[in-house]
Amino acid sequence: MPPSNPSVTETNREPEDLVPRRWDRDWLRQLLRKHAHNHPNMPFDLVEKALVVAPMVDASDLPYRLLTRRYNTSLCFTPMIHARMFLEKPGYRHKFWKYSGMPPEDRPLIAQFCGNDKHVLLEAMKIVEHQVDGVDINCGCPQMIAKRGGYGAFLLEEENGDLIVDIVGHLAKHMNVPVSVKVRILTSGIEDSLVLYKRLVDAGAAMLTIHGRTRLQNKVFTGAANWDHIREVVNQLGDRVPIIANGGISNMDDVKRCMQYTGVDGVMSSEAILEYPPLFTETNVSSTDYKRTGPGRLQIAEDYLKICEKYPPDQGGQGSGMKCIRAHLHRFLHPDLQAHSGVRDAVVGACTMEAAWKVLNMIRIIHEDSGHIITDEQLSWYVRHGGNAERHSGPGRNYEDEKKCSADEEEEDTCCMGRDMFGPVCGDEENGDY
Repeated sequence: MPPSNPSVTETNREPEDLVPRRWDRDWLRQLLRKHAHNHPNMPFDLVEKALVVAPMVDASDLPYRLLTRRYNTSLCFTPMIHARMFLEKPGYRHKFWKYSGMPPEDRPLIAQFCGNDKHVLLEAMKIVEHQVDGVDINCGCPQMIAKRGGYGAFLLEEENGDLIVDIVGHLAKHMNVPVSVKVRILTSGIEDSLVLYKRLVDAGAAMLTIHGRTRLQNKVFTGAANWDHIREVVNQLGDRVPIIANGGISNMDDVKRCMQYTGVDGVMSSEAILEYPPLFTETNVSSTDYKRTGPGRLQIAEDYLKICEKYPPDQGGQGSGMKCIRAHLHRFLHPDLQAHSGVRDAVVGACTMEAAWKVLNMIRIIHEDSGHIITDEQLSWYVRHGGNAERHSGPGRNYEDEKKCSADEEEEDTCCMGRDMFGPVCGDEENGDY
């Protein structure tokens, strides 16, 4: 798809002698080491590995990012930001960026944008450049809204990859922070994918995040992430840029297994860490007999609301709005909402912080009356599409099982966390939020 605003292109001619900025292969490791003091409980062998929270609309908001950073998350992405809307709509920009990049504890931070016009992307990224440690291009979203907009995973296929390669090259020439790309495996296979990934690195991409699925592996057709493909990317390009693995991560056992098997520089989690932010700690793993040794889900929800009070939400807005808060409470407290319809209805109707706190008080009473045991808590929302708890937290899980499994692990991508009982959350102009 050609750039959607030719007038922008005409007014942003660049000198022909500009070359992409090349970042040291160890730039990510150096960044993590710089901020290692923020994670005193991080295992020594993971200090220089990236434990990453994925970019997710209505999910990786500032309060949530700050919460995950308490539990060994060493790198966060912002929610996916629509570049043109960020430039043209002050309300959208306010909702997505008012607090982002400001608290010193919200670093390292990478801002992710979507779009297909290199000049619009550059102008939007320049606005936040001084507040982040890198910028990222969304080439992973498989949803129809991304197809209509010509971005996400579909951008990888435009003009046989020429468009995204040109975009990366343009950004790498002008940005003063590393430019990375989050990608999926091409539907035509890993060999074609490797050719395109090499072109992206040649153009100036300083890091690649590989979601080990194709754009067709989406919703109920998700299936298991292919770590073999990720390992092949590391073998081919890992000596030039950091590679982050995304897909199939439900606890620290998976993190370690993925790193050992693929050789990646870090691991990104999306859905599992949405339900349980301390995922990057030794809890619900083999060494704890799969017991929860970290804080219970009610404590997590309380801590999240306290952070939201410090960074007040915009009514109905994206990023740190009440819709976002309701969605987080739904994920944190999924077992309670499944078992108690009154609590679920209270979450759906929570339009103020006071109402959100009342929900937590309802659950506290239920837990006290039922003799709730925190150590027995397990992931629930993450495995909601199939009875496959063993592949997430049970004994005997290994990569061979991962490859064979065909269960519906709905690990949705960065741009769209679906349309659920909290309303549209895909960040498009049709939902009226902007």
